[in-house]
Amino acid sequence: MSKSNDFYALSIWLAANDRSQSWIAKRLEIHKQTITQWKKQNKVPQHMKLAICYVTGTNYEQLWEEV
Repeated sequence: MSKSNDFYALSIWLAANDRSQSWIAKRLEIHKQTITQWKKQNKVPQHMKLAICYVTGTNYEQLWEEV
């Protein structure tokens, strides 16, 4: 997935699994405003992608690779 659309995949996962931005922020132990910034910028920092995979139980390719 292109860097300009990184947040899209995460938002799809959150919606499909009935989870909120607050839920993912709590699991990652970051402030929910950080997630809001990612959404505004349509970017997820590279160093957080593996952590997101871990807390969501998905693999990297499912969330971040182009289909």
